[in-house]
Amino acid sequence: MKPTPEFEHDYALTVPALDRRTRLLVRLAALIAVGACTESLRWAVELAATSGADDDALAAVLLTTGSAAGSAQLVESAPRLALALGFEPDSPADTY
Repeated sequence: MKPTPEFEHDYALTVPALDRRTRLLVRLAALIAVGACTESLRWAVELAATSGADDDALAAVLLTTGSAAGSAQLVESAPRLALALGFEPDSPADTY
């Protein structure tokens, strides 16, 4: 997957105030906040992972975004982020 220009290592139009990893985590947070689809979240997760973000950091983004965007958005986005991280959803029979 080819990253967008602002995430390439030699991007030098401006000196960013945030490091690459932080910018990618902010992008993921924004996608969660607007209710982006699983594919968009998967793309953001892959980019963040290439910058050193681990699963704990990605989950922290979900929790932090949830507190800012509201619990309804958190509940809405959590399953899609789990799929983007490669976790398989439980079937309804597994919850009993």
